Amino acid sequence: MRRAPTAISTTLGAIALLALGLALAAFASSTSSGGSRAATSETGETSTTEKPVSTKYLAGLSAGAEVPKPQGIKANVRGTFSVTLTSEGSSYSVKWALAFRNLTGKVTAAHIHRAKPGKAGPVIVALCGPCRSGQSGSAPVSKVVADAMKSGSTYVNVHTAKNKAGEIRGQVKKA
Repeated sequence: MRRAPTAISTTLGAIALLALGLALAAFASSTSSGGSRAATSETGETSTTEKPVSTKYLAGLSAGAEVPKPQGIKANVRGTFSVTLTSEGSSYSVKWALAFRNLTGKVTAAHIHRAKPGKAGPVIVALCGPCRSGQSGSAPVSKVVADAMKSGSTYVNVHTAKNKAGEIRGQVKKA
């Protein structure tokens, strides 16, 4: 003969289902593709870490964009610059690639500067010096540099012996 379930066994079953549901929800949120992850240490403390966020920026480099105007430039002088800005929590870094052609001579240096189009500004990231076309690299940067890139107030320029202030330049823009 079967017995009807008692109130206690029904309550225990409901509690078990509730606990299973909470465990599944916690697991799902810790493995989701959201912007942060929670980790629990051996001492039981929980910390949240941000997932890296990367944004790509590009610049087409030309003599016409350089300030002051370069001297003795060759026909078809140009270049390209790409950079990926990565932020992870309060840390920032850039990974970049630079290419150029038809310059007046060897490249003595290339930099990221802070200024709006048509204005000369201070160096905020030294890329290379001397440089070769096709060169790439990476560097940690500050929040100030990251914010300047995001706001569109950075440019890249390439310097030669003949054009010490810069021979080609391009404003860095979100791709």
